[in-house]
Amino acid sequence: MQLIKLEHGHWNFFCPVTGKAVYAEEGGIEAETFRGGWHQEVPSEPLNLAPELQEAWDAYINQVDTEEVDLDVAAFLEGVEQPGWVAFEITTCGMACGPVWETTWTVLDLSDRS
Repeated sequence: MQLIKLEHGHWNFFCPVTGKAVYAEEGGIEAETFRGGWHQEVPSEPLNLAPELQEAWDAYINQVDTEEVDLDVAAFLEGVEQPGWVAFEITTCGMACGPVWETTWTVLDLSDRS
């Protein structure tokens, strides 16, 4: 799967196909193209994976556990073959008591819907 890396100073993320917000302001998922998501704080607990992605994720987690290697969401996504699906690695940055960075991964189905 193609992995596109973005850096933002905000949380706004819109589906490039539909133009609609991917995530709702109050939380939750807005985009019908959403197929799964991860957050750097809990990478082992993905959000709302599509069945095709869940099956691949379960196999990956078993491999990570068996081989006792570090979990790498980006490497996992780059290894998934799902035509038309694109993964976005989005790093947001801002200020709190100093600089703060946070990374999420979002998979969207950008297949032609005509």
